[in-house]
Amino acid sequence: MGALFNDVVINKVSGGLGRRIPNRDMVSGLLFNGADATGPKIGDTALQLKDETLYRLASLKDAEGLGIIPAYDNGGESAYYQIAQYFRMNPSGDLFIYKNSKATTYANLVKDAGKMQELALGEIRQLAIVFKGEDQSKSKTAPEYFSQTLKAVAAAKTATEQAFKNHRPMEIFLEGKGFDATKAPVAIKGIGASGVSVVVAMDSAKAKEDNYKNTAAVGVLLGAVSKAKVSENIAWIEKFNLSGDGFQKVGFVGGKNLPTEGAQTVLDEAKYVFTRTHVGIGGVYFNDSHTCIEKTSDYTFIEANRTLHKASRLVRQALLPKVNSPVLVDPQNGTLAPSVVKGMETLCKAALEAMLANGEISALEVFVDPLQNILATSELKVVVSIIPTGTARKITVDLGFKNPFAKSK
Repeated sequence: MGALFNDVVINKVSGGLGRRIPNRDMVSGLLFNGADATGPKIGDTALQLKDETLYRLASLKDAEGLGIIPAYDNGGESAYYQIAQYFRMNPSGDLFIYKNSKATTYANLVKDAGKMQELALGEIRQLAIVFKGEDQSKSKTAPEYFSQTLKAVAAAKTATEQAFKNHRPMEIFLEGKGFDATKAPVAIKGIGASGVSVVVAMDSAKAKEDNYKNTAAVGVLLGAVSKAKVSENIAWIEKFNLSGDGFQKVGFVGGKNLPTEGAQTVLDEAKYVFTRTHVGIGGVYFNDSHTCIEKTSDYTFIEANRTLHKASRLVRQALLPKVNSPVLVDPQNGTLAPSVVKGMETLCKAALEAMLANGEISALEVFVDPLQNILATSELKVVVSIIPTGTARKITVDLGFKNPFAKSK
């Protein structure tokens, strides 16, 4: 019921303290090659956005405080738009940003991903990269107009593989620069980049604006992924309706539409991430959570990678204190003592119990072979097997009529 008389109305708002859910799965990053900026003055000082400097944002206001405002996107930059969409999708998000205006090619910018992750002490779980560069979509041949994206995917593949080796696993989301919805999609599913996804979705109205003609909505994807459990598909209709301010209608990079409905299937099979609608329900949704690898791979979807990466971080954290520790062996045959086997198995299971309780995995198994010869190798081998959660990508219903008269005879 509204106020009956003139009054001073107080609305209680939340989020000003920047408190975050104690969950690092949402920690994300945005890498771009924009210009320096200066935020509004607070007293005699103002915050500045500088090259090769890591900043951590808890809200869109934090970005605006650095001078990343709507006008920052003039001239083909999209950092403000991407940050705004990230926090729209996940208001509780945690976002690192880093820029390098000296990166003159898409692939060279992607090479900064490892440096950014290192500066963030490995906290970034998913990283989106946007590049302000020449629009090649007018080129006639597919390899030519999409070449800069293909080179960026190759660089991102190297970056994600190196990040995993350095115990700082992350996913990388790239704009499909130069994508043309009217042309046959360039194959990306066989690249073998399981930690990389190419996004060609863009709000149809935004895609026609001068600033965003060669930009994809990677900020929307980044926000959705950061909001999801590591095991959840961001195409889940019940949870991930993408429509909202700045993203209202299905569209593609460059503002062109697919020529036929069948073209959606072709694009999906090629492993691109785009948006679609569904008959019978309002809203805009992702088609799937593809990565740039064949669909037969265990890591063909973003959630599979995120689940494994989270488990790898937890298991390593649990076992790291045991490095260089003494290991008891059976004095008769040199095999592992039962207490060692049991202790290691218990340690790994305890590390992953939270994922099991949270429904991020279905089950887990840990095996330490007691017959391994640690006296000769100084290596203790542990096998951890995870049974992931499934995803109902297709639901099949057998529907027909039934005549109860036959039963009454």
